[in-house]
Amino acid sequence: MQAKTAMTLPSQEMRSKILHAAREEVVARGVLGMRVARVAEKSGVPIASMYRLFGGRDGLLSQVLLHLYEETFADQFAVVQRNLGGTAPITVDDIVASLPPPKSATAAADHSIRNQVMAVAAVNSELRRLLAESLQKKRQMLETIFDDLDSRLTSGQSIDRDVFRVLVFNLNWLYNDLLGEYGVDNERYHQLMKRLVVR
Repeated sequence: MQAKTAMTLPSQEMRSKILHAAREEVVARGVLGMRVARVAEKSGVPIASMYRLFGGRDGLLSQVLLHLYEETFADQFAVVQRNLGGTAPITVDDIVASLPPPKSATAAADHSIRNQVMAVAAVNSELRRLLAESLQKKRQMLETIFDDLDSRLTSGQSIDRDVFRVLVFNLNWLYNDLLGEYGVDNERYHQLMKRLVVR
């Protein structure tokens, strides 16, 4: 029955079903818990057809994890757009309020996904390639955002871009999550960033 269903699906629809099922697996069970057989069962697409489309488990994982990473970035970018969009003057407080806090309702799940993506990228060359392309495009976009913010800050102030390039973009919050109540809270993080982000 699975084979018949797969044969009648256009390849793009088949691909979408597989990616959706694999995404559910990764979110629910993590990368190590994802089983191709369960993805095949949920999507209604045989494993052989999945492998023809994605070239194997690594190819499937690279697509799913890239999409998950893109989702977390899109969520954070939406906050930046909401808080800093427009043309009005901005303050350091406005910028700091737009930074993803270490603790929130979804922070721990987001940190877990990002860490899994990075761990797999270390051994999955296709994910590493896709992620590198994605991040390089985002870097260009962020430089444009920095230019805009510089033009709207108080005269004589500018974004310290190295703080973002070296510190903010490389933060790994999983360790902080593991520390629980002893980890850095939102207030401490924001106070630190207020001292650093503008020069």
